[in-house]
Amino acid sequence: MHSISFESEHEDDVKASILVVDDEPMILQSLEMVLKRYFNVFKETDPLKVGDILSSQNIDILITDEMMPGMRGCELAEQVHTSYPNICKIILSGNSDKKDIVKAINKGHIFSFLFKPVDVNQLLQSVKHGLENKRMKEVIEENNKYLEQKNKNLLDEVLSKSRKIMDMEKFYELGKFSASIVHDLNSPLQTLITGYQLLEDELVHSKGYDSNAENILTLIDNSLHTMENMVKSISNRINNSISEKPVEFDLNWLVENNINSMKLKFQNAKALEIIFTPCDDLPKMKGVPLHFDQILTNLLKNAVDAVENSQKKKITVKTLLKSGKICLYIKDSGTGIKSEDIERIFDIGFSTKDPGKGTGLGLVITKQMVNSYKGKIKVESEYGKGAAFLICFPIETN
Repeated sequence: MHSISFESEHEDDVKASILVVDDEPMILQSLEMVLKRYFNVFKETDPLKVGDILSSQNIDILITDEMMPGMRGCELAEQVHTSYPNICKIILSGNSDKKDIVKAINKGHIFSFLFKPVDVNQLLQSVKHGLENKRMKEVIEENNKYLEQKNKNLLDEVLSKSRKIMDMEKFYELGKFSASIVHDLNSPLQTLITGYQLLEDELVHSKGYDSNAENILTLIDNSLHTMENMVKSISNRINNSISEKPVEFDLNWLVENNINSMKLKFQNAKALEIIFTPCDDLPKMKGVPLHFDQILTNLLKNAVDAVENSQKKKITVKTLLKSGKICLYIKDSGTGIKSEDIERIFDIGFSTKDPGKGTGLGLVITKQMVNSYKGKIKVESEYGKGAAFLICFPIETN
């Protein structure tokens, strides 16, 4: 018999521990004599007492007889695997039935199956390979934990940078939005000034009721209403920009307010139709309204851009309860997304817009923000027939 080396590269390494289970004391004694030269050996004749040993000792390998009164070896191995999956399990049996062997291996997650009488060299080889397998599994497990932590750190870093990008984009968009509103305010202001001048002149030359004066008053009233909506929209945007604390809020209100802002911003767009159908019994959500406002803004902007060159410029927005979750549905009648691009739309830098029109960050930030609230975002599209986004959040969010 050639020798098998179990010497460690590190002198201070602790010996591996082996638990041998067999209802025949003589077999236990003979196995102990073979193994104790290299390992710490624990013996047990009753498989029902194995749990006590495992809870008090750090066992690396379990060697068990297959046929024992009260419990078969494969059943013991299965129980051990449930609580201690990294322990390497070796079965010894005098039964050579292949069906029993396959059943035992599958049921107990067994590393090796040896027949009695056991060849000592074969046993030591199985133990050596079993220890290597166990250590390999532990290394993989540690590497996986390390990679998971690295991924978490990377995700945190990406989210942190995304928030900075979002803040920059928020103030940039707010600046553009404010400039657009100021520009748009000039029109109703001019109407008001002209209207007052005409009304003043009309009243001077009128001795009583005059239909022209009534029409001018109506014109002024409509312009004031438009200005009021614009001022409210600016005020809401500023309030949302200030609030960074999680609060309870009405998603329907946030969606309606966002849509009204979009309508004002794109009021000169020909035939642009935005239809909102709110869910009547939608519960309140908890979170930072600015985050959800950013999600809505990104998706609505994408929808508006998507229908820009379409004959029918229609955007449908709905809120709904679906499988106990609060959902937001946005569908456009735009050009849609090619099937090969659907999996890429959430990749950093990817954009289906013309060069210079998209940064490739809007949907990336949107998905990250949805994920941060434990939500899910799905997209469906048929190229040439528009695209639809469905976002669902658990009722209890951050």
